[in-house]
Amino acid sequence: MAPARARFCPLVLLLLLGLWVAQAPVSAKPKHMTSAQWFEIQHVQPSPQACKGAMSNINKHTNHCKGLNTFLHESFSSVAATCQNPSIACKNGQKNCHQSKGPVSLTTCELTSGKYPNCNYKENALHASYIIACNPPQKGDTEKVHLVPVHLDKVV
Repeated sequence: MAPARARFCPLVLLLLLGLWVAQAPVSAKPKHMTSAQWFEIQHVQPSPQACKGAMSNINKHTNHCKGLNTFLHESFSSVAATCQNPSIACKNGQKNCHQSKGPVSLTTCELTSGKYPNCNYKENALHASYIIACNPPQKGDTEKVHLVPVHLDKVV
């Protein structure tokens, strides 16, 4: 009985590993975009829009209803300028985060129900500061700056 169990266990582990690796994270960046381009799609919305329509633009890239998202109602260049503010620690401990100089208009969209592509969201308008992670631009980024936003770390 033990030899059969010994052959079976690695096979099951290999199968589970294959299933785990095959699943892309729901927040995974589309392959044809830079991190800054994906940040802009997910978080930059100069003119506020209803969550249902705004989130469908994000969800179509992942084929999944994103659970929570925040839109900053600023231009991409205004958000990118935040990268020039002093560096602070991000939630993950890295030191590439930067806080906005002051509060901005923003909207959070929280998934309430539905299954892709019929996702329903509750929206909440806020006026708050934000913290973003910034990295050097990648090939394909159009901004000619030293750093570009790549992750919305926190709303404060």
